[in-house]
Amino acid sequence: MKDFTISISDLEQGKRQAVRKSLHTIHGKSDEGPIVIRPFRSGELGWVSWRHCVLYREEYGFDDTFEYYLLAGMAQFIHEPGDRGQVWVVDCGGTVVGAISIVEISSETGQLRWFILEPGFRGLGLGKRLMGTALAYCRERGMTRVFLWTVSELLAARRLYEINGFEMTETKNHFIWGREITEERWDLEL
Repeated sequence: MKDFTISISDLEQGKRQAVRKSLHTIHGKSDEGPIVIRPFRSGELGWVSWRHCVLYREEYGFDDTFEYYLLAGMAQFIHEPGDRGQVWVVDCGGTVVGAISIVEISSETGQLRWFILEPGFRGLGLGKRLMGTALAYCRERGMTRVFLWTVSELLAARRLYEINGFEMTETKNHFIWGREITEERWDLEL
C-alpha cells in the first residue's frame, strides 16, 4: 500500500480544532505536521496500550484489568522471535495518534489487533487507511485468513470490518474488564 499523508491545513476548521485538541490532550502540545501511517518504533506500543486503557475506560467503562490483557499480548508479540507481524502507527508531527497491527498466528492466519484512533482523528479516513495497510500486509505475506476479536459496542469499527468483508463468526457474553461485555469474533477469508 502506498504511503499516506494528510496536511492538517487542508482540513476544515472544525476538524483542525479537533486534531489540535487531541494532540494537546495526549502530548501536552498541539504541534501540527503531516499525518503519516508508518511502522511502529521502539516504545510506541506503550503509547498504544496507554491510550487504549484511557479511551476504553472513558468511552466504554473498562477497568484496569484491560491493561493486563493488552500488555500480555504486546509482550508476547515483542518477545516472539522472527518476523511474526507488524504494528503501524498514525504519526501526526511526531505524535502517535492511532495504530493497528497484524499478529501472525501461522503462515496462513493473521490476527488484527490494537486498532485505535484518537477521537479528534476519527472521520478523516484514517481507520480505512489503517485497515487497508493491515490487509495489504496479509495479502503480501500470502495469508489466507484474518480474524479479530472486538466488543459489540465498537460500532464504527464494526462497520469498517463489514465493509472490508469480515463476517461475525462467534460471540461470547461474560464479565470481563469490570463489566458485562459481548465479545465478537470476526473472520475474513482472503
